[in-house]
Amino acid sequence: MLSNEVVKMADLTEVNELLSSLTSDSSISKNVRDALEGIRENLLAGDVAVKIDAALQKVEDLSLDPNLSPYARTQIWNLTSLLEGAQKGN
Repeated sequence: MLSNEVVKMADLTEVNELLSSLTSDSSISKNVRDALEGIRENLLAGDVAVKIDAALQKVEDLSLDPNLSPYARTQIWNLTSLLEGAQKGN
């Protein structure tokens, strides 16, 4: 189980980088940036598998925001893909 956790943490490096980029992007609305920052903070501590599941649910909710720009929506979908990859332990 420990090796699985290590693999997931390595996969989360890309997720963290994308989240950092999105939270500093002023073209994305403040409420979405705040939600993404919350996801980023939650992923940094505790049981990784549970936090990835929670992050996926929150990102799914964000992707449905009608006020997202096409760029932001695409980045949210990229984030979903990265989280799903980390969840599977690729």
